[in-house]
Amino acid sequence: MGWLRIGLNDLLFYLLMLAILVLLAWLSGRYDNQWDWTHQGSNSLSPVSIDIVQRIPGPLTVTAYVPETTKIRDQLTRFIARYQHLKSDIELSFIDPLRHPDQTRRQGISLSGEVVLNYNNREERIQRLDEEQFTNALLRLSQTHTRWIAGLTGHGERDLLGQANHDLGDFGNALKQQGYQVISIDLATTPTPPDNTSLLIIPSPQRPLLEVEISRLRAYAADGGNLLLLSEPESRTGDLLMRQLTGIKQLPGTIVDANVKELGIDNPAIALVPRYPDHKATRAFNLLTLFPQAAALVIPEQSMWSVVPLLKTLDQSWNETGALQGDIERNPLAGEEAGPLILGVALTRQVNEQQQRIMVIGDGDFLSNSFLSNAGNQDLGLTLSRWLVGDDKLVGIPVKQANDRELHLSNLAIGVIGIGTLIVAPLLLLTFGGLMVWRRNRA
Repeated sequence: MGWLRIGLNDLLFYLLMLAILVLLAWLSGRYDNQWDWTHQGSNSLSPVSIDIVQRIPGPLTVTAYVPETTKIRDQLTRFIARYQHLKSDIELSFIDPLRHPDQTRRQGISLSGEVVLNYNNREERIQRLDEEQFTNALLRLSQTHTRWIAGLTGHGERDLLGQANHDLGDFGNALKQQGYQVISIDLATTPTPPDNTSLLIIPSPQRPLLEVEISRLRAYAADGGNLLLLSEPESRTGDLLMRQLTGIKQLPGTIVDANVKELGIDNPAIALVPRYPDHKATRAFNLLTLFPQAAALVIPEQSMWSVVPLLKTLDQSWNETGALQGDIERNPLAGEEAGPLILGVALTRQVNEQQQRIMVIGDGDFLSNSFLSNAGNQDLGLTLSRWLVGDDKLVGIPVKQANDRELHLSNLAIGVIGIGTLIVAPLLLLTFGGLMVWRRNRA
């Protein structure tokens, strides 16, 4: 009867084991619980991210422009899964830029791995995916108030809603996708920009403004209004407005840049900007930008503003005052200065207990329909606009770095572990198994 008792015990053991497995499978399907046992919670979202994602109602779509590389897509899927665990209606999809170049181009994707978030007909883009970038994009998408951006018209400016090659219609559409209300304004017929105007863009005026318009612009600036002023080489109107509103002036000529030849660009009148200073306006922005037919700027020695040269060319560039054809060389006697040259300047000051922000750029082509998709031009335009209207109040999320990622062992410890694993542990298992067999045979 001993063998029957042992057989029943074994049968009961296997039945209990099967019942436990079935129960665990049922519980795992009914309840979704996760535990992060890492020392610093490296696999969990921060409390700030949890709070923001839980405050967003309705579906959110995330589209990643990534080649069909399993490793990268798996990393993205695991990253988004942290947010999907808190918000189940986040939908993730992938688009291969190589197999869908037209869709990628229409979307203005300039970097493989770029991620686009869509929520309530608004859009945000991320070039570097980490928790801080993704959560801040969610924060911007969750903002319900609408900011107005006005484009000055009436003097041959680039139209923020126009479709001609030199217009800024595509950039205006990108601003709309970010949730901004884009309008045109004529200061000759409108005394002042509407009160809810967060930013006034002066996009490369070709004709002089009337005195009454200039006085209205001055009043707008004196009252703390934010401005984006674009100019062009040899533009007397743009140069005059810069001097009157900010004190900045243009150098004569057009910037030429020998560095672009290394990028396969034959036109020397395209300036390259690869780096940006540590400034709120360009924080986390690291894309190349190209500026066709740009003018160099000069910052006054004394200014009532806090002035930061935000966009600068590289060495081997200068402001060419002659014809842009054939072999060209810098002529110092003609007032041509060697690079790096200043292309864009950020100005701030306190007005009525608020920070007024102005950006002056010696080029309007880089945001035009013809050149907006070049390199990171569109992303730079959106980043600067976001800073100018004050949408740069982002949350800071410290990067979680495990402090136990490396294990240092002495030679003695390595030897003990090796001998224990290869010799001692197998011997113990053999001994234990032999004892079990010996006891069963005796029974």
